Amino acid sequence: MMNLNRQGNAPYPYPPTVSAPSQLIDGYEAPIHRALWERILTLGAPRMWAALWLVGCLYTALLFLTILGFRWALLPLVVWALGQGVLILLTQWDTHWDDLGIAQLTRRYRAFYEAG
Repeated sequence: MMNLNRQGNAPYPYPPTVSAPSQLIDGYEAPIHRALWERILTLGAPRMWAALWLVGCLYTALLFLTILGFRWALLPLVVWALGQGVLILLTQWDTHWDDLGIAQLTRRYRAFYEAG
């Protein structure tokens, strides 16, 4: 037997004037893009470093191809794979390793604080 409310109608799981909890209220709630709180990665490494590393290795492979021949052109691609692996390991170790490295190189904390 179905439980009915005082008016004889089937009860709602929530009052009919309130929207369902999963719906967004226009003007008050909006979905947040995932890239705003997560790091954008390319092949598991930060996008800019991965792109620069790939372009540098491809340029070197092109130079090796034109100057030394096809066999030597494969060497920069192997070096790229090893370097990409290092970038991935650094990113898994610390997601913002590049920001920390740039801050360490550009901001002279010891000179500023005159530490030890």
